[in-house]
Amino acid sequence: MHDRVTAQLTNLAQGNESYAAFNQRIVNTKLPVIGVRVPDLRRLARRLAPDMSAADISELLTAQNESFDYVLLCGLLITHARLDDQTTIDLTKQYLPHVDSWAHIDIFVEKKRRFAGEVWRDFALECLQSEAEFTVRYGIISLMTNFLDEAHIDQVFAALRGIKHDGYYVKMALAWLYATAAVNFFELTLAELENGHIDAWTRNKAYQKMRESRRFTPEQQAVILKNKQAG
Repeated sequence: MHDRVTAQLTNLAQGNESYAAFNQRIVNTKLPVIGVRVPDLRRLARRLAPDMSAADISELLTAQNESFDYVLLCGLLITHARLDDQTTIDLTKQYLPHVDSWAHIDIFVEKKRRFAGEVWRDFALECLQSEAEFTVRYGIISLMTNFLDEAHIDQVFAALRGIKHDGYYVKMALAWLYATAAVNFFELTLAELENGHIDAWTRNKAYQKMRESRRFTPEQQAVILKNKQAG
């Protein structure tokens, strides 16, 4: 299984040397990047996943010193495999320690009805308490992707207040979540940003992301700018 997967990745990476070098800088990984493009990784995962068991994916995840592309493929296989929620969460727990890039999280997390269930919410909340930077980011991005709705927004904000990790990729994820939440929960999100428990860097980055967005009205942008300048 492992050899077949790595051979297919090597084949898909052929001729992509310049892309590999570019992507190495963008995804900021310590792993080698062989240059498989994300659409090709997604297609490969969709093709392989239906025939893979949890044991097959778990075995792939035991490999050492593999490429950035290989690790991401394992994540995509978890997303697309026909497995029950708890088995998928167990594999995700095995996947996360292999992650060393924001891309391993942001490309892995998908907006789907199955990932909006309470078992997934509970797992995301659990991840927020991790000491591992990218596991915390996973929790934040999962909440942002599938739980920024009327039923969960208050709980999401309350949970984010308990994060202790101050890693760069955690703070960037928080800023992204607040900027996204503000689209549908503008006053609530700004009140959250202004109540004093969010550090100045994350707060300003959230406002910056809002300023760069076209999803806010001119009136809202004026409030965002005023708050940003006040900070």
